[in-house]
Amino acid sequence: MSDSKEIIYKEAMVNAYIYGSADTKIVIKKLMSGYPELRSKAKEIQATLAKIVDEVNSLPRKDIEKIVEKKYPESIVEEVKERDYLPEIVNAEHGKLKVRYPPEPSKHPHIGQMLSFCINHLIAERYEGKTVLRFDDTNPEKVQAEFYDSFREVLSWLGLQVDDEVLASNYMELYYEKAMDLIQKNEAFICQCERNTFTKLRNEQKACKCNLENSIEKNHELFEKLLEGNFAPGEAVVRLRGDMESPNSVMRDPVLLRISNHAHCIQGDKYNLWPMYDFESPIMEDLTEVTHILRSMEFGKMREELQRTIAQKLNLNVPEFMEYQRYNIIGAPTQGRVIRELVEEGTVTGWDDYRLVTYQALKRRGIQPQVFSEIIKRVGTTKSATNIDFSLIFSINRKIIEPTVRHYYFVSEPVKIKIQNPIDQTIEINSHPYNENLGSRKITVSDTLYLSGTDKEFLDIDSIVRMKDLYNIKILKKISDEELVAEIIGNEVLQNVPRLQWVSEPVEVEIIKPEMLYLNNCINKDSLKYIHGFGESNLLKLKIGEIIQLERFGYTKVNRINKKIKMNYIHG
Repeated sequence: MSDSKEIIYKEAMVNAYIYGSADTKIVIKKLMSGYPELRSKAKEIQATLAKIVDEVNSLPRKDIEKIVEKKYPESIVEEVKERDYLPEIVNAEHGKLKVRYPPEPSKHPHIGQMLSFCINHLIAERYEGKTVLRFDDTNPEKVQAEFYDSFREVLSWLGLQVDDEVLASNYMELYYEKAMDLIQKNEAFICQCERNTFTKLRNEQKACKCNLENSIEKNHELFEKLLEGNFAPGEAVVRLRGDMESPNSVMRDPVLLRISNHAHCIQGDKYNLWPMYDFESPIMEDLTEVTHILRSMEFGKMREELQRTIAQKLNLNVPEFMEYQRYNIIGAPTQGRVIRELVEEGTVTGWDDYRLVTYQALKRRGIQPQVFSEIIKRVGTTKSATNIDFSLIFSINRKIIEPTVRHYYFVSEPVKIKIQNPIDQTIEINSHPYNENLGSRKITVSDTLYLSGTDKEFLDIDSIVRMKDLYNIKILKKISDEELVAEIIGNEVLQNVPRLQWVSEPVEVEIIKPEMLYLNNCINKDSLKYIHGFGESNLLKLKIGEIIQLERFGYTKVNRINKKIKMNYIHG
């Protein structure tokens, strides 16, 4: 079994590298298809695999990358070549495919929607097709004007293709026309039953009296009264004449249009009869000539059946439906409703709180727009839940920003080092270890250095340590926990001596560091930390919004520069 364990370990590691975390189902499928000799040991392998997957998924992302890139580089290439990160796309013709981005402008965009937008974009790109931005804004109680621009902005930021834009609320007369068409065909009726009464009948799979007794003429008359505003909310709705005996409860005389007297943020109070999403959607798909619909599996086959039925009854084109499982971010909410509640309750500071995975928060933190399409290419679209660790986001972002960000010195919880035999000098250091195009910077050094308080373990009396890019010092005396005296003992690089970060001519730095908002499904009250320290004086030359690397600390983004430089931590 020892050889088998090595194979299982390899495939679990490669799977974690490609997808962000190892998935037992995917790994077992790979083992059974790629290693015929293991098929007779399937039951034995299952138990071993579960333990190995748990072990692999407990490793930090950087460790997984290091191991896989060193031990199994050929497997990464093979996996990427074999795997198609897009869902199965049927009946697609080059140049004729059309997909849509269908946000409801009732909240700001979050990472789940951004990933969905990226998938749609990648599909359109592959087939040289088109995209339409369709705002599903026919729920006047929820939609708000600010959210329209937020979605336009995120699509532009992500660099995604938008060939057309429509607002569903601009087509109210079309919905009325289609509703009248269904009434005329005796496929829809006006229902005046109380909600509780109808719910009881639906559970009993019985038709209501409105369905059974209303004539086409009666329904026409009532529909006109609905349009004239003669009913209050809840007094009457337009229902599809579905199938009350259907095992799919969604098909049991569902509501097509309902009354709302709430003013719409764009349409105002012009309309009081509003379409439900399942009625509006197939009409808009036909109007905008969408050929393929991508949906999260949580949307459900039940509602897909309803939309297909409505489209067929109205002689509308029915697009191809594609599904994928939703993406979850470990430690952060990805549901707009939950995020809204956190904002309204004051648990977070706003939609751009660094701990969230909204568009505003991720952009503000310093995550680059290319990251999200790359996540899709790495993780793909699957029919099983996909849990994405922040380490995957950070790993991709790091590879994007590292080649072009300047490096600077910073120490947290500073410890003062007074040099007994100082050498006044100005040294010149490259701004990036590999990218010479980023130039160099000068640092003046005199008789005082500051080291990081996290390095105190190396600062015992008589200890010798190396000041990075400078010289070696020996600790002579301790004045306090925050101040020591040392002497320079040479410039040569010594073996087996700690190499420490230092700062001279310091400027005060404050860094806000976000951590996971949720721990064990509970709000982490310690998820926003403030780190104080000293940085080199060259930080004063930076621009607001600039991303840099503070060596031995991590990547940060500059937010404010005055006597104190304020930054936010992006990742390590």
